Amino acid sequence: MSILHLSFFSAFTLSGLGLSFHRMHLISALLCLESMMLSMYIALSMWPIQT
Repeated sequence: MSILHLSFFSAFTLSGLGLSFHRMHLISALLCLESMMLSMYIALSMWPIQT
């Protein structure tokens, strides 16, 4: 696994953990969801460059 994949996987995992721990406050949950979507977007946009 390359450093790029590891960093995006860890960002996605940490934002998922943040979403599960901060469900009480809407703003925190929305920030965690935005972080998940941003990490998926960056990972999918970098995927063609890696292959």
